[in-house]
Amino acid sequence: MTQLAPPPRRAGEGSATDRAPSVLVACPDARPPAYQAVVGLGDRGQLDAFLTGFYYRGNESWSRLGATIAPGGFARIERSLKRRHLEAIPGDRVRSTLAFDASLALERRLAGRWANARGTMARWRTDRFDRTLASRIRLTLPGTALIFSDVGSEHALPECRRQGVFAVLSMVHGDVREERRILSEEAERSAEVFHLYLGDEPIDRGELDWLHERRLRDLELADRILVPSDHIAGELRKHGTPGDRIRVIPYAADTKRFRPQDGKRYGSSCTFLFAGGISQRKGISYLLRAWQQVRRPGWRLQLLGAAPRDLGPLAGLMEGVELLGRVPHSEVPGVMASADVFVFPSLFEGSAVVTYEALACGLPSVVTPSSGSVARDGVDGIVVPPADVESLARGMERLGTDPELRASCAASARSRAEAFDWTRYHRSVADAVAVGAMEQG
Repeated sequence: MTQLAPPPRRAGEGSATDRAPSVLVACPDARPPAYQAVVGLGDRGQLDAFLTGFYYRGNESWSRLGATIAPGGFARIERSLKRRHLEAIPGDRVRSTLAFDASLALERRLAGRWANARGTMARWRTDRFDRTLASRIRLTLPGTALIFSDVGSEHALPECRRQGVFAVLSMVHGDVREERRILSEEAERSAEVFHLYLGDEPIDRGELDWLHERRLRDLELADRILVPSDHIAGELRKHGTPGDRIRVIPYAADTKRFRPQDGKRYGSSCTFLFAGGISQRKGISYLLRAWQQVRRPGWRLQLLGAAPRDLGPLAGLMEGVELLGRVPHSEVPGVMASADVFVFPSLFEGSAVVTYEALACGLPSVVTPSSGSVARDGVDGIVVPPADVESLARGMERLGTDPELRASCAASARSRAEAFDWTRYHRSVADAVAVGAMEQG
């Protein structure tokens, strides 16, 4: 698709660009960068509203009733509800669209012979959110719309054009042209595990093409594009996106929750940890093959996350591997801090928040540029090419056999995480949307 430059914007009487910047944020799920952007804009007094899916405020009448009638049972339920809550978000600015989550819950139950219906539901919920967002833009005319990927392509972003609203895209994934290349290469290079590219999710090329086309329209229509890594910025520039439309704003970790383990000692034993969806997109077959080369007495490889129901050809590579599965959100920092080295050889990402969390726990990291990590090669860990078993094995062996290097990288990793905290992210996002709106006006 040819990259189009944004057309001239309307700046006449009554347009959104004539007013002080107020920002409408739109993201249907609970991804941390969206919630944190809302916090930062709220702190600066720039937040108009936050359009999202289900959001738990904690003071709803039904929650108070549940806590009164069945306090023990409701407390267990509330632990899950709080995943859709962040204390610093001003609840009075949240606008929930419950149809999105209701559709998503139904979509997850449709499988096998209902696969076509599942795809239809996915398109419906995306279109419904897009239309709801467009309607809100038309009725409230915010100064800026900060839209997270995929949900404004057909209706909301064109409405921003019509109304003179400055449109900022927060791109939470890699460039789709890179993913298309990776899919083609993986289908040939790793045909036996290609069906695990998304874990248990089947690869529906029709649905994937639909999603890719939406993401390409996002790039055409946005006035400013926020990306979380230099790698993604480079891919966009390579495909013709002007550099002055791109802002690199890395993500962060909660450095109060994710902390190094007290009194950790670095010796001959070494525990390597992978955390995330156990899928080929995360480079899992390359990690397991590298592990078979480097494993030795006193070394462990742990996989934290949901594994595919059928590992298929990966099952033969699981010797000496500990499948931790999913663990409660509250336990993740402890599990991570108890490891020695974080390994994340992803083939395609935006910028995985888990890489920042590993740094915050003081873990040296073996990562690919595609992971979106801010780890520096030879300082906070080792950066290796994607889909390269030999380089991955060398990186793991280098950190595993050198306790002094691990200790040095661990200290640097924690400092690196502290330099990329959410406060910095708040400031960067608020500056990007405000400056952009003023430039447009």
